[in-house]
Amino acid sequence: MSKPKFKTVRNGPVTGDEPDWIHDLPVDNMVGAITALSAEVYILKERLRAMERELVRRDALTPTAVEEHEPTEDERVDDQKELDAFVNRIWTEILRDRQTVANVDPGAVDYFKQPE
Repeated sequence: MSKPKFKTVRNGPVTGDEPDWIHDLPVDNMVGAITALSAEVYILKERLRAMERELVRRDALTPTAVEEHEPTEDERVDDQKELDAFVNRIWTEILRDRQTVANVDPGAVDYFKQPE
């Protein structure tokens, strides 16, 4: 049985049209990736919760300090800039056109070929 060939497996630089990653990606792989990312987010939430609890135990924070935190105007501006940049990074990738972004000499492909 031969392995299916997906355009998502690259053997060299992109020299033609950008690959259509999602079209060729099995849905199970997407679900797996989303599940893995969700697990990472949950781990970060657990660690943050543990840190908050430790700070409360050590009297560095009150039990409701995080919930009652009121950012300063400068902090609000900084937070909004961070949020805007985060969302922009995601949507820029989602919405970018599929035109070639790398102008690589076609001969460069020879350097990236894998042994058969």
